[in-house]
Amino acid sequence: MAAEFTYYFRSLVAALGERPGWYGLYAQREPGAARAHETGLEVPPWDVVRTVLRDLAVNSGAGDVDPGEAGRAYAMHRAALAAEDAAPDAEARLRGRLAVATRARETAVSRAREAARAYAHHPTVPRANALAWTRDELTRTTSRCTDLHQRLAAVALPEPEQPAPAPETAPAARRPRGARFAGAFEPTAKAAPAPEAARPAAPRGARFAGAPEAGAVALPGAPGAPGAPAARLPRGARFAGAPEPVAQPQRPVADPRWAAEARTEAARLGRLRQSGESGAAYLVLSAAAEGPAERIPYVVRELERTGLAADVATLLWEIAAMAPRPVADAVFALAADGRGEHSRTLLHQVAARAAGDVALVADLLHAGGRSAEAGELLETVARGRNADAAAAVARARPTLTDLLLAAAARVSPPCHRDLAAPQHHRLPCSPSGPGGGPTGASGGRGRRGRRRRARCRGPAGRAGRGRPRR
Repeated sequence: MAAEFTYYFRSLVAALGERPGWYGLYAQREPGAARAHETGLEVPPWDVVRTVLRDLAVNSGAGDVDPGEAGRAYAMHRAALAAEDAAPDAEARLRGRLAVATRARETAVSRAREAARAYAHHPTVPRANALAWTRDELTRTTSRCTDLHQRLAAVALPEPEQPAPAPETAPAARRPRGARFAGAFEPTAKAAPAPEAARPAAPRGARFAGAPEAGAVALPGAPGAPGAPAARLPRGARFAGAPEPVAQPQRPVADPRWAAEARTEAARLGRLRQSGESGAAYLVLSAAAEGPAERIPYVVRELERTGLAADVATLLWEIAAMAPRPVADAVFALAADGRGEHSRTLLHQVAARAAGDVALVADLLHAGGRSAEAGELLETVARGRNADAAAAVARARPTLTDLLLAAAARVSPPCHRDLAAPQHHRLPCSPSGPGGGPTGASGGRGRRGRRRRARCRGPAGRAGRGRPRR
């Protein structure tokens, strides 16, 4: 399928002729990448294919790409990616591409910010065009990083173990009887899984009074459902053994001030989009990203309500490029508002940043009680970086060592094994005292302490000739 798509893409580029449009500029700026796409060494990103299709449609006088042709191209593109990712060296190759794409995105962020500052200082048409080009570059590089993360996650997944086949016929088990077996499940006649609607019988008897029905679905407004008041725990001997109700996180109370400001910003952004002022629209989104973190969920909700959902991605990209503390605050706010998808998108973008920034964001999230979000960030790092680059996060914050290893174990056993090796040789010892060792920063006094520090340094500490690294 990869060869078929290469032939198809080469025919698209040839059809551009003397009006190459955006792809002509792309080939001038990235000649090596364009050559790899046209020769089949690398499947081009989907944004490149889509833009070539659009330029061809414009050249032919059509308003946009034919949906049938776009669907055919997309199916061929996905098949080519699947064939490429099935190669034995796919994981290493994807990691290398992700590193290149991450550097390209960092460069695009810097250029976009410089163009935005220039446009804000003196708005002119050339500066608006420059800002639009840098924003397009940032959009494409971010999309490529996200796609590479997803492909790498799919490649790194371990193969699921196949369960042992059940015998075709098995003697029907007799149902146990008597008071001691009250509430036991009914034996099934077949080994096939039960249909989704079927539920196991609830345990019966006085000792199980108050226990919830197995497989019951929480309805809106019912006790235990999101947003419902917490149910009181039944007491007394007859309720012994009833499970404790799990406390559901409560969303913060709506703030009318943030809601009003979000409506104002969304309305202003909508007017700028309608008038084609992309530079000014970008400045509005930048200001929204730099505003209070508690207001971000309101802005996201208002953008989606007013048909500006595409600008939510730009808003998240702007937040991801900020300092670690505002990024962590934004993740807190989005997660508290129940916007897990947006917080995960933000975390995946933060995972492409420098190891020190990633470590600080993860540490802030973990210290603030957002262990799930910290684990999601570290898992993305373990999946998307090689072992030494991922270990740099724990070297920046030794308190994250155990969390990083746990995240690597969730990715796959080989990922955990590869990451544990640099931990043994390079990472600082897991801190159990205020200074990072059993007795502080020295890791213990005397000869035993020196041996501990030598183990913590490993090969990386030889250049210091026995002196503790700080």
